[in-house]
Amino acid sequence: MAIQNGIIKINGQLGDLVFYKRGNTDVVRQKAAHKQQTEASKKSSRDFGRASRNAAYIRKAFAPLVKLYAYGDLLNRLNKRFIEIFKTIPLEKAGNKKLIDGDIALLKGFEFNTSKPLQQLWLSETDLCIDTDGLVKLILPKCELKTLLKPHPKATEARLQVMGFHFELDDHGGYEIIEVNDLVIPLSNSHFPKTTLTLGLNHRGDKALIFAMGISFFIGAARSADRRYYAGKIIHALHVKDGLVVNFVRQPKVEREVMEQGDKLSWVVEEE
Repeated sequence: MAIQNGIIKINGQLGDLVFYKRGNTDVVRQKAAHKQQTEASKKSSRDFGRASRNAAYIRKAFAPLVKLYAYGDLLNRLNKRFIEIFKTIPLEKAGNKKLIDGDIALLKGFEFNTSKPLQQLWLSETDLCIDTDGLVKLILPKCELKTLLKPHPKATEARLQVMGFHFELDDHGGYEIIEVNDLVIPLSNSHFPKTTLTLGLNHRGDKALIFAMGISFFIGAARSADRRYYAGKIIHALHVKDGLVVNFVRQPKVEREVMEQGDKLSWVVEEE
């Protein structure tokens, strides 16, 4: 950027130069050159767009939990997580990467509330069982309540909220959003019984199965708005094909092979 010092001030574009005012100063700059994208850049841009669309897909599916638990720039963090998933897809698919080829399990553990990990309030893992007949079970274990959760000191009850998202990975667009009634846990109890959520799903073909869970504490009828006492995250993220979990196999990194020289050169000492 340069300053116009002449008596006559120009405003507008002249060739590659752009004249304009910046505050009370007349300045001039060179017009930005148009850079043509390389083919690699175009492919990367297409893959980034698809990753972002998948992130938006998940965010909309879990909208009720996002509204209750999201804190700390969830949108950008979720986009970043999907970009990491797309990085697991082989390079030969660049420009046409699809979620079906990536490590969907990387979604597991994504926190909605960055200021409070779920595991600090809900102290137990939630088991997931998938039967070949399509039945899916989420199982909460029998235990002492104090080993299961860490409540707000004034809370009278906890509410566990779970949602599921089951969708096709072959771009046909079919999906199911699984809504579950809140599980109310009175904090006056000392024991928590084994509790199971059972649902039937059609697993034919390649499907993604994702569950998110959140916990809130209530003082009477009022939900605590203290960020230290609510949390939510994705607790399960699976690729299921015809009722069987598909375990992602990472492609080995290709390392350049160092070829040894056949005939090595030798130093020759020359006599003076």
